[in-house]
Amino acid sequence: MKNLKYIYIGLVSIALTVTSCQLTEDLDDYKPPYALEADTAINSESSAELALTGAYAAFRQKSAGGAFPIFYLVPDIMSGYSNNGSSGAAQPEPSGWANNNPIATGAGDTKYIYGGLYDLINRTNWLIEKVTLLDNKVFTTPGRKAEILAEAKILRALGHFYLLRTFGQFYDVNSEYGILVRTAPVKNSEISPRNTVAETYTAIIADLDEGIANAPDLRNKKYTNKTFAKGLKARVLLYKGDYANAAALCKDIIATGGSNFKLEPTYGAIFDDHDSAAIFTSSEILFGTAGESNAGLGIGNYYSGFSANISQVYKNAIAGSITVGSQSITYDNARTSIFITNLQYGGFYTTKYTSYFTSGTNELFYHMRMAEVYLILAEASARANNAVTSDALSAINTIRTRAGATTTGGNGFETYPNTISLSQFLTAVRFEKLAELYAEGGETWFDLIRYDYADGFGTGFKVSDVKATATNADKFILPIPTESIDAGNHVIKQNPSY
Repeated sequence: MKNLKYIYIGLVSIALTVTSCQLTEDLDDYKPPYALEADTAINSESSAELALTGAYAAFRQKSAGGAFPIFYLVPDIMSGYSNNGSSGAAQPEPSGWANNNPIATGAGDTKYIYGGLYDLINRTNWLIEKVTLLDNKVFTTPGRKAEILAEAKILRALGHFYLLRTFGQFYDVNSEYGILVRTAPVKNSEISPRNTVAETYTAIIADLDEGIANAPDLRNKKYTNKTFAKGLKARVLLYKGDYANAAALCKDIIATGGSNFKLEPTYGAIFDDHDSAAIFTSSEILFGTAGESNAGLGIGNYYSGFSANISQVYKNAIAGSITVGSQSITYDNARTSIFITNLQYGGFYTTKYTSYFTSGTNELFYHMRMAEVYLILAEASARANNAVTSDALSAINTIRTRAGATTTGGNGFETYPNTISLSQFLTAVRFEKLAELYAEGGETWFDLIRYDYADGFGTGFKVSDVKATATNADKFILPIPTESIDAGNHVIKQNPSY
């Protein structure tokens, strides 16, 4: 058995390069170039900071052959709210996403996503193991050791959560089809079976609790922090079905966020300042990761018709309305114009993101914004109480009002009245998230799955009501790449129907 004992050094970061997909490749016992011994690479506060930078660098974009930004686009394509772009419309893998029949073998992007997320986790595991062993006296900044460990654990939780909702049956806490949870660095070619969904959630929440306890209040919006840990935990609890605790966390964030974590006064203000680094300082952001000008194709280009573009299904959906009593209330009014503003690069260009081909490096992927905190509160409070509570109604109407809705006036774009039924309200929350969070990581696709599962997969709301080809619930998640399963001697069990 070969040992994996090196940490690779980039220009500005330490990064372990062995991914989950590479766990069982033939490994030669040699020291590669640009590497340090893992056991000695992290031996000071400065090297720990460098390794932490390397963990964040796992999110770096690549034009091809990487997990990002393609990872962000796949759920939007599977939902039908985005179409395949010009680069992949006729290719087997993107066609599988569009037809809700993803391929398991020869799926390059699926392998990159799977491996890229485990790479993030492995980077954090090396960091956590080695920093834990360092004497507190090594750290000249008071409390920084605990903060570094907490930031790393938040990142590890995020990696595990992204893996779970992409490759695991996240919607069913009783399912055996979780993911392989890794809490130690990869040091050999051994591989373990995947954990259950419940075990996966337990590991994610444990890491987030550590983040809530010890992470920095705020260093920069491009780094994890206590508030993001709370917000991500609220999202995880919503997915898990623990609605009361999800709502309580959201109320806490809203009450204690202060000036650093609050809604921007207008929806467009979040995305308007692409010509300066001010985009990274918005109070709306809980945590985001920056794009790169040398990535070749940034997130904006991917969403501008190259790999995906906004669909008519999406535009029709948010142009719809809901009738409450005698009042017809339109789901959206102006937010669509934020990302349907002009035609570039063969498709609709979304102003939520800039790109290498437009204005350079001021591009940010939003892992979570304050608006989502309000919308989680709205849904979670309503589901926890089986009623449209005052907290729930206030939360959704706060987001509506910020988008320009009025309380009266009969213009159709108004706040929701307290006479709205629970069923109507939950539908309204789903559409509100669709208008507010489209193109921000696929949250609207996972909402469709959660709502379908909550109604019993086929007995009430169905994903196929939105996407006609999405009839097999097993295909709502991606397959574990076949090549990875084969290389691991089938220790990892494939998802059903693949």
